Parts: sequence; structure tokens; C-alpha cells
Amino acid sequence: MQPIDLVCLCRKYDLKDFFEAGLRTYAPWITMRFPDEVVDPQTIRHAVAFTPDPSDFAPYPNLAMVSSAGAGVDAILSAPSLKPETTVSRVIVDEQAQMIGGFAIWHIVNWQRQMQGYVDQQAQQQWAVINRTAPSRFPVGILGFGKIGSCLARALRGLGYPVTAYASRDRQEPDGTVVVSGSGGLAQTVSQSRAVVNLLPLTDETVGILNTRLLDQMRDDAILINLGRGAHLAEPDLIPALERGRPAMAALDTVATEPLPQNHPFWTHDRIRITPHVAGDADPMAVARFIADGIASFEAGQKPAGLVDRQTGY
Repeated sequence: MQPIDLVCLCRKYDLKDFFEAGLRTYAPWITMRFPDEVVDPQTIRHAVAFTPDPSDFAPYPNLAMVSSAGAGVDAILSAPSLKPETTVSRVIVDEQAQMIGGFAIWHIVNWQRQMQGYVDQQAQQQWAVINRTAPSRFPVGILGFGKIGSCLARALRGLGYPVTAYASRDRQEPDGTVVVSGSGGLAQTVSQSRAVVNLLPLTDETVGILNTRLLDQMRDDAILINLGRGAHLAEPDLIPALERGRPAMAALDTVATEPLPQNHPFWTHDRIRITPHVAGDADPMAVARFIADGIASFEAGQKPAGLVDRQTGY
């Protein structure tokens, strides 16, 4: 391979710190550079980005491909400096899907079996059975049915949970998972599930989809698990919905402003569980290899894995 300079465009994290070791191992022909290390911006054909500023792509007139450092690309696609013809790819790593699936299952099992109650009982030296709800009586709804959603569905079905998924078109998967679509499919998925896991991509159509209308359709014994994007949740709607009893609990791994501000009411609400966007922490070495393989495919005139449809946003 010819040497390639890969410019890092991220204002929140040090992408070199995450991925440079992996790229040196798997693609020594790639050199990561911060913008102030780029000698001639016109020579830059590739960027790796995550939460870039709106103007970050402007200095590179010959930018051909942007590799997202994660599974989400909403912040990249919404940057006005990104040219319409620039190819964008997102990370699709099996381990990441497995980690997010496992994280969701941890919340689902914890809620199904009310495991927190046993922690409280231990503190009080009590010995009593709290809950014997079987997985077969604990339907789970998955919003979004890409690689991560299908991975989660397979795992849940293997554990005996009924699964319904909401996506862009109706179908039945070979493993028996029913996939529904449209406003009726969304209402069906939300209203019948005791756990609703949001894994939707963030698009103009899905911003604020977890709002009062949707929350009021949830069961009063259900948990909402948001593993998508903070902007999926209409944050002012959540606490009033919890106070009305639908849903009964919310687990948020991502919020609109990260880190969550110290004075935010989510911190102290007794029916909200906060984690710091850790559901899908994939191995940086694996992500670096995926990014390198995508750049190599692109330079060979092939379509890279994780290619994003600029029209749909995923």
C-alpha cells in the first residue's frame, strides 16, 4: 500500500491515543495526524472522525472518505462542511455488537428478576424470594434491527424471551424474530414489551422518538433501555412519564449532553439508572483493524464494510 495520512477530526477524544497502536500493528502504511500536523491539506484523502466540529472537513478539498470511530455517524453527516460526494463508513465489529447485546441483557435480566431487591435484602439480612417471572412471560421489544439488534435478538431468543423488533420493513427472521414497521408496528412493539431497548440510528425521523406519546404507550411494569443516542430521548418528557408510571424504570447509557451535567435531575431520580456511554466499548485494536481494512478496500476501488447510505443516514 502507498503511505496514507489519516487526519483525526474529533473535539472530545484523542483518537490517536485510541487507535494509533492498532494502526501501527495492522496498517503501518497509515500515519495518523492531528490537523495541526498536516503539512498540505490538499493531500488528505482520508479522515477518522467522531463528534467533529461543523467546519472540521472544510480544510480538506480532496477528502474522499471519512471513517467513523464508532457505530454512529450522525455528528459526521450533520457537519455542513462534509461534501455530499464524500464516502462515509461506520464501525461494524462483531465484538461491539456482542458487548452492547450483553449490556442490554444485563439490564433485562436485572429488571425481569428484580435483582436489586436481593441486594437490599442482603443489607437487611432477609431471605425471601422476590420474583419468579419466567423469560417466556417477559416479552422484549427492540427498536432498530441492524447488526446489533439482530445479535441481541438471537441471544434473547436463546434465553427464552419472546422478541419483537421494530425496523424499516416487516419481515420474519429465520430464527423466528418478528420484525414490524410503521407507526402501528412501533406502537405494537412498545405496548406489549416489558423491556424496550432502543438501538435506532439517529436520523431526522428518529430524533426525539422516545417522547411522551411513546412513553405513555409503554406498560406500567416495563423498563426503557436507551443504548442509541441521547437525542433519541425527549429528556423533558421522561421524568413526568416515570411519575405517571409508564414506564416503571429507565436505563440510560447515553444522554443529550455528555458528561451528564452535575445538576441534572436524572442523577437523583430513583427510577433512572445512568451509565457513562459504555455499552459498546469495543477493543480499540479491533476497531483500528476495521478502519484500516475499510481504507484499503476503498483505495482498491471496492466498497468498504460499514458503508453508510447518505440518504437514510445509516
